[in-house]
Amino acid sequence: MPFPPETTSREPSGFRVLALTTLQQAGLTCIRFGLPILAPFWRDALRLSLGQVGLLLGAFDLGALLFFIPMGLLADRALLLAIAGLGYGSGQTAGTKAVAAAFGPGGRGIAMGIRQAGLPLGGMIAALLLPPLAGAFGWQAALAGAAAVCALTGILCWLGLRDDARGRRSGEVIGRGNGRGGRLAATGPIVDRVRAILRNTGVRRTTEASMLLVIAQFCYQGYLALYLVDRFGWSNHAAAVLLVAVHLGGVLGRLAWGALSDRRYGGRRVPALAWCVGAGTVFPVGLIALPHLAHPSTVALAALVGGVLLLGWNGLYSTLITESAEPGQGATAMGVSMMLMYTATMLTPPLFGFLVDHTSYAAGWASLIGVMAWALVLTYRIPEPAAHDPAEFGNTS
Repeated sequence: MPFPPETTSREPSGFRVLALTTLQQAGLTCIRFGLPILAPFWRDALRLSLGQVGLLLGAFDLGALLFFIPMGLLADRALLLAIAGLGYGSGQTAGTKAVAAAFGPGGRGIAMGIRQAGLPLGGMIAALLLPPLAGAFGWQAALAGAAAVCALTGILCWLGLRDDARGRRSGEVIGRGNGRGGRLAATGPIVDRVRAILRNTGVRRTTEASMLLVIAQFCYQGYLALYLVDRFGWSNHAAAVLLVAVHLGGVLGRLAWGALSDRRYGGRRVPALAWCVGAGTVFPVGLIALPHLAHPSTVALAALVGGVLLLGWNGLYSTLITESAEPGQGATAMGVSMMLMYTATMLTPPLFGFLVDHTSYAAGWASLIGVMAWALVLTYRIPEPAAHDPAEFGNTS
């Protein structure tokens, strides 16, 4: 997707950074999104309830959230860009900082959308490759294959970005702040820095909305395959492969919503995010109403739309966090935000699973309507970063 002339990378390595961090995202999520793809297989093998499945889905996030803040602190000192593929927490924080630094505000939404599209791209790859591997060699072998892909992309990213990391200045400016409190120095006790970040209205409110959005996303992608097996009688393999459509929708959504914020709204992220969340609020109704004998193509189309709406918001979220942060604090702010967000993702899958165990899938999907509606209310409370305040740019909507 072409970028406007005025938003071309400020550094010769900008597009290389974008390509490598996108590749790294895809590798990471071969495991993260591979877990729900393989869920029908290991649920049967381990004889688990839906609530127990959720406990295992949330276990990954427990490990990830412990490293988001430490990795963000290191990335803000330009150290971690050299190893921006060796760990989920490091990849999310350092990779986001690298892309935000490489592109100007008028094209950053598209660039961040491309980079964040690497996450569902990894899910697509996993949905295509892991079910056949699980069928032929067992789910353990399939998971080991996903781990190998993750390690390979991490090594490639490290090799490609280590020279950039050596050349970056300490305390490099990325964030612009939102003029609503939370200013902090680049040094000081970690606790004080985290508190200052949470006093930043833009970071805090974006995080609050994202904690709800990620609940809907992870329930959807985590339980859709099991829903197809349990309610529609699909085979484990067919249900797992259907998640290709979900993650394809995620790729398209992250590109489209980022482009909308850049091109239609002049770099303002909140209006595009509101459209995404608003449409996503009504989507669970379609899951509940899906006919029992729906044709697979109808199910695939529904899954695709769900991916656009329930997975498509992530690029806008990452852009808002980095642009709302004070200068030199983008990666730390991302680390704080993602630690809180992954607390939600760690707790949500088992709660959703236990809810469905004791009621029905319809009740579970209906609960997401309320979650998304709450997120929509919070989205409208997010202030635009200072450089894209509507009062400064005028109303372009």
